[in-house]
Amino acid sequence: MESPTSAASRVDFYGFLDRMRRPEAADLFRSIKSFLASLSLDEPSAEADGARVQAFFAEMEAAIRGHPLWADATHQEIDHALEGLEKYIMTKLFDRTFAASPEDAAADAEVSDKIGLLQRFVRPHHLDIPKVLNNEASWLLVHQHL
Repeated sequence: MESPTSAASRVDFYGFLDRMRRPEAADLFRSIKSFLASLSLDEPSAEADGARVQAFFAEMEAAIRGHPLWADATHQEIDHALEGLEKYIMTKLFDRTFAASPEDAAADAEVSDKIGLLQRFVRPHHLDIPKVLNNEASWLLVHQHL
């Protein structure tokens, strides 16, 4: 069973993508593509990339808030759009931003190994999960997410 938060997050992300596919969003889409292309031209630098990404998010927040596609949007809908933008951008930048250095890759592998070991013996009762919420389908989803 999927948690309501993750289900809503997925719907919000796909809602963002659907809205960005509309012809009226072409200017926003071009800005996103241009940003990604410009970032890919430079050597990766955690500090510089982080600052550029944050600056881009600030610019896009202003652009989305002032865009006709979001003219009648609620505060929550704008937040969802910004979360969708962040998810989209970070998905595209995954290889550049996560495990970009050998040290990061080694740390990620270590954490992954530890999570794998925990998955072998940790059970719902260890996490104080009530029996009424304990079912195999949910437990398998938790394993997949980890």
